[in-house]
Parts: sequence; structure tokens; C-alpha cells
Amino acid sequence: MAKDPARSADVAAVCTQGLNLFRALVIYLQPVLPHIAAKAADFLGSPIRHWDDVASPLLGTTIAAYVPLATRLDPKVVATLVESDEPTVPAEAPTVAATAPAKATTPAAASVAEGPPAEITIDDFARVDLRVAKVLACEAVDGSDKLLKLSLDLGGEQRTIFSGIRSAYAPEQLVGRHVIVVANLKPRKMRFGVSQGMVLSAGDGTGIYVLGADAGVSAGMRVS
Repeated sequence: MAKDPARSADVAAVCTQGLNLFRALVIYLQPVLPHIAAKAADFLGSPIRHWDDVASPLLGTTIAAYVPLATRLDPKVVATLVESDEPTVPAEAPTVAATAPAKATTPAAASVAEGPPAEITIDDFARVDLRVAKVLACEAVDGSDKLLKLSLDLGGEQRTIFSGIRSAYAPEQLVGRHVIVVANLKPRKMRFGVSQGMVLSAGDGTGIYVLGADAGVSAGMRVS
């Protein structure tokens, strides 16, 4: 119709109807999207006061120049944000000996660690509940190139922990091993499930090393 000058009145009617339907949706969404509703009201040149405003369509009103009320989410940006939320080993962590073979590191690589952290008291340390856990099962997490899903026995209690160690270990390498976990870490909901603790690892930016314990330990033992 817009290509036919003789139908300009029809075009105006369609646009008016569309704008008023848009306004009706914004009025109903105003309680949950107040900022977008306020922008829409500025665009339409009419404040939104009550739901009853739906019954009074806008006619003969000049609208402002259109400004996007929101921008579409970029899936690549969302994926980056989700990946950054996964547990990983800090690159600046100093090298710690581990019970499992991993990539060799050099003193030069380990020297990138920053200075020692602030001192804590024995009471501060006592707040962290470190436990020995046995890996009952382990599998790669679909949709992530960093995470492994570990099913752990903490001495009569089973937990699931997601750990960002996939680049260093195949799942079968960890099954049957004893690892050290932070048992009283607040569970964290991730897009793959709920992680109920943290498996301790060390790294220097070139390798990841899961911390273990000597033979003779059993699941549930407290580390002190």
C-alpha cells in the first residue's frame, strides 16, 4: 500500500493500529519492564498511568523519532559470559606437586606467580572444610570444552562437582582416585547443573594438576 499514493490514508490507518497495539502490549508489560515502558511512552508522546489507558487509543498524536528500546542478544557474547562463569584454575597460581602425571613445568613459568597473599589466622583456615573424596564416576560435559562432571564419595555422602580440568584429564584417568575438595563451599547453580563443592587443583598457566593424597586415605577424611 505504501507504494500507492492513493492509499496513503490506508497506510496511516494500519500504522496507527499497529502503534496502538504496541502501546497496549507496553501498558501490560509496564509492571515488569518499567524502563522499556518509559522509553516507549517517550516515543509515543503519551505517559503510561493505568492499565485502563488501553481503552483510549492514541489518535492525532505526533510520535518521536524512533530509538531502539532494546538490543538483541548476541549468542556469541552470551556463550562467552557463560563460559567465563565456569570454574577454572587461576593462571597465576604457583605450582604444587600432584599425584598424577601432567605436563612438565619450568621454574620460569612458575615465577609468574605474584607475591604471597595476606596472612590469615588459624580460625580463618578452620572455616574451610577440606575433605578427601573418591571419584566414583567422571564424564565430559556436553556444551563445554572446559568442564568435567565428577560424582564423588565423601564418606557416605555423594556429591556432584563440575571442575574446569577437562583440558588436562580424560574422565577415565580420574575414576577411582582420591581428590581433595572444599566441602563447605556454597553450591553454585550452573547451566549444566548444580556444583556442590570444588576440587582442588594447581596450575601455572601451562598445565592443570588435580591435588590428591597418599595411599591409605579414605573418603570423608578431613584435611588439616
